[in-house]
Amino acid sequence: MPKNSYTGGYELNQSPFYCLKSKFKLSKLLHVGKSKLKILTKSEDLYREEKITGKNGKSRPVQKPRPDLKKVQKRVEKLLKRIKIPIYIHAPAKGISHINNAQAHINAAVVRTLDIEKYFASTPSRHVYSFFHKWLKCSPDVAAVLTKILTFKGSLPTGSPSSPIISYFSHIKMWESINEIVNHYNCNLTVYMDDVTISGDCVPDQLIWQIKQQFYRCGLRSNDKKEKCYIRKNSYEITGIIVTEKGELKIPNRQHKKMYKIRQALRLETEPKKRQKLIQSLKGLKAYERQITMVKSA
Repeated sequence: MPKNSYTGGYELNQSPFYCLKSKFKLSKLLHVGKSKLKILTKSEDLYREEKITGKNGKSRPVQKPRPDLKKVQKRVEKLLKRIKIPIYIHAPAKGISHINNAQAHINAAVVRTLDIEKYFASTPSRHVYSFFHKWLKCSPDVAAVLTKILTFKGSLPTGSPSSPIISYFSHIKMWESINEIVNHYNCNLTVYMDDVTISGDCVPDQLIWQIKQQFYRCGLRSNDKKEKCYIRKNSYEITGIIVTEKGELKIPNRQHKKMYKIRQALRLETEPKKRQKLIQSLKGLKAYERQITMVKSA
């Protein structure tokens, strides 16, 4: 698959947002009344802030939009996902998963992964505004309204359905530059949200440094603690998927342990509703395993 190819969709200048100059037309496009749209740009209680605990036991802040705002954000997401996206963007591209992201690096001699620290929180409102005003040629007032309904306290909210696609378009020039750099070194690039993977026969430190420089210019930082390098390993992990030396994709051991624990719990559980819940969880994990193992080399 060519490195400069794109996923399906229309060009940027064919988007209904392109050259949008009227807030009235914007409200019709977003399927919301003009007065309601104004409320969504003026209200102060549009998000619920909370903390959730991840698998690593660490908590992180999440900003969840109010249902009426979330509906509008989903509409924006739907429209933006119709725009062509480079094939190396595996998320938030439509119809491409973390499994495809791992598949793209099968049989690589060297694999290096980078993680962008606090990607959404580090994407400021001005970048969102710039995308709508400079790239999509929206009028200043329309771009300002879109920025207001898509950001929270000056950056992208982590709980919004539109933040993933907006994060890409807000840094569109950066990703284009990074792809050019990776192509120059004859390597393969995939981006899955804040996870960046580069593979090839050789992935030099100079290449990684140049990518980090691009991050830095856009106000982003790479999380050095999550950076990984695999050199001719028997297997390696990419976005939660194990790639074996035979070019196969498998679930990691932690998923096998999860299934083992569920089976153990089933032997002891006698309450019908709890048993049914455990059975459904086990079926889901097995289906996920089948989905991964059926994937062939890219």
